[in-house]
Amino acid sequence: MVGAAIVIAIIAAGIAAWVVYRFYRGRRAASIAVPESAQRPGPEGARSPGLELDGSRIELANSLVTERLWRLAFAATSQAQFLEPVQIQVRDSVSAIMQADTLDPKYFPRRPTLMPQLLRAMDDPRAAPDKLSRIVAHDPVLAADVLRLANSALYRTSPAPIETIQRAIVVLGADALRGLVATAMLQPVFRATRTNFPRFPRMLWERTERAARAAEMYALKTHPEDRFEAQLVVLLSALGPLLVYGAALDVYARAPGIAPSPTLCVALTTALGPPVALRMARYWESSPRLLAAIEKSPQESLAIALCAGELLGTLSLLESQNVISRDEALATMKDAGLAGAALAPIWTQLTSR
Repeated sequence: MVGAAIVIAIIAAGIAAWVVYRFYRGRRAASIAVPESAQRPGPEGARSPGLELDGSRIELANSLVTERLWRLAFAATSQAQFLEPVQIQVRDSVSAIMQADTLDPKYFPRRPTLMPQLLRAMDDPRAAPDKLSRIVAHDPVLAADVLRLANSALYRTSPAPIETIQRAIVVLGADALRGLVATAMLQPVFRATRTNFPRFPRMLWERTERAARAAEMYALKTHPEDRFEAQLVVLLSALGPLLVYGAALDVYARAPGIAPSPTLCVALTTALGPPVALRMARYWESSPRLLAAIEKSPQESLAIALCAGELLGTLSLLESQNVISRDEALATMKDAGLAGAALAPIWTQLTSR
């Protein structure tokens, strides 16, 4: 078993390295000029003790557990699988789609129409609650999704249900509601209608919900002014794996004689997900801070919020699926530097669903 696992790891690493090489060789990412103000950490007084994290440790742990989640979502076996020539063609085609100079709207959706209004509402904190109410009221589906999230175990703060947007603002506050609105806006993008690997988008979305909440709570303890951006960067990061998944299944659909390879899907999603997320964030004209966070810039506090949120969200989901034990999850958190009383409330919130 150990030998087989090592072989799988070597194969997956080889595929991932090749895909990333091809991606960046075919399309050089434009450099991001991060303003000095965006690199500056939040006020010292806003930080909670015990939450100064090592970005490299948490990023590594996040990458490892995320790949484990993708293996579960694609039902990848524990046996070594070598790529046949037809699977290599699929790999090449997916890479070509994701690195094409012209973005295909079939794979790269346009920014939600209400997103600019939401971002503008952020700029005027005094008017934000009223603006948010009007934004949500214009879309009954969006309003229903926002209220569902507000009443979920992740966000609910009182026994009494939240039945109106105005009540949600009172109970949650405008800052938390902004994150809920952004989450609800993007949820339709994740709703799957595909027959191959339908579990993947569902698990990706559940991980994203958990990670966004964890990132928000982490930011609230360290840089409170970043709580909305911490949620938004998690949502943007999740778009990368989703787009790679869609492109891979479309390529397989055009070649019905080729059975989809779970191992290849895991490798493609792992390797291409982050750079595609960055490309998508640029396409949606995201702020320099959000772009720097997705690139895991060490100077950007949002990058740590992103990795911490994704790691905690993934571990809590894997535990809920009985893939890992509570002890294993806590040990992984400790190895990444996420142990301590300051983070205990976040973990409790994620695992009390």
